[in-house]
Amino acid sequence: KLVAWNSALIYDMILNQPVYYEFKNLQMPTLLLIGTSDTTAINKDIASPAVKARIGNYQVLGKQVAQLIPRATLVEFPGLGHAPQMEEPAKFHQALLQGLNAL
Repeated sequence: KLVAWNSALIYDMILNQPVYYEFKNLQMPTLLLIGTSDTTAINKDIASPAVKARIGNYQVLGKQVAQLIPRATLVEFPGLGHAPQMEEPAKFHQALLQGLNAL
């Protein structure tokens, strides 16, 4: 029940409360861990081909978001997708611990 509730809250935020415009207001150190081959985008499956070609490109989006967040550190995982923590857990955990120690 807890996982379902958390998932519902996340999707509510994604669909109804975009936070993109608030990234510039974040003051805490932020560690972004991104797989460069991630293509996740909400409703991508129903987007037009023109829109689909522009969304979910995390190789570009990761860098853009890191520039928006004042104290962001971006860690990219080349060739990994949406879940680098599951695709390469050892690399992910090493990067996570190194990033947290640097904050």
